[in-house]
Amino acid sequence: MKLKELKREAYAKVIESCEIDGQDEAIIKILRYVRMGYPVLIYGPSGNGKTTVAEHVLAQMGGKDGYVKVEATEGMTEYQLIGGFHPLALSRGEKIFKDGAVTRAIKEGKNLLIDEFTRAPTSAYSGLFLLLSHGTLPLEHEEKVLKKPEDWVVLATANIGDEGTFKVSSALKRRFIPIYMDYPAREVEEKVIRERTPLRDAQVMDAILDFAEDTRRVWREDKAIPQGLSPDGEIKMAQYCELAMREGTDVRTAFLDAAFQQSMVIADESDDISVNLVRELALDIANRLKE
Repeated sequence: MKLKELKREAYAKVIESCEIDGQDEAIIKILRYVRMGYPVLIYGPSGNGKTTVAEHVLAQMGGKDGYVKVEATEGMTEYQLIGGFHPLALSRGEKIFKDGAVTRAIKEGKNLLIDEFTRAPTSAYSGLFLLLSHGTLPLEHEEKVLKKPEDWVVLATANIGDEGTFKVSSALKRRFIPIYMDYPAREVEEKVIRERTPLRDAQVMDAILDFAEDTRRVWREDKAIPQGLSPDGEIKMAQYCELAMREGTDVRTAFLDAAFQQSMVIADESDDISVNLVRELALDIANRLKE
């Protein structure tokens, strides 16, 4: 599907074919801004499918091989994104240039996905900033200037405010349209769990969903924990509970085992108060379970 073919009637096809359920509104917003020609930054809680949605949208635009993906890291520099003379080659007295992800995408006529955008410092994006601001990317080593392709789609994902992330400069942030992707609705998450796990016990299902809601509430309101339980965490809990109960573990113990395991993911493992807070939430729910 080319960008010019991305009409309103095509939105439903993109949504229906996406493996992430319950994100219809976010996907429609992404498609609208992509259609208008804006780079989009998809942000929100970790583990809720931002990268999968971004990859799906780009695959719909040009196929699975129609985009270049780069995952940002703390040590990423402009060399990884734009390119430059290879450091090892220079140490040998050779001048070998290596294209970065952005340069490669433009030369190959592909779109671009930058995953975990805020994991890299703003300095790594200086070349991208110039390209998005003025539509040009000077390559001094080749004595040429690349132009931003028409209908070029740029998507990025980010867990803004997450531990280990950098604050994006206001100037760079203004070059993107930020679209928030929240956790799916409870009924959607229940449907996904039932589809992807053999768990059929209704009270354990409710307990897992209650645990997710409670941890997310604490995360949103008090910031007492770094994140809430993700949909992926819910699925892992459901899978563990079903297997443990099938092998003879009682309902309460199975749930607490799974919840305590996830507490080390969603809490600050170096902070006993944070870990204990999550475990207290799990204990409150477990006490309501019937054997």
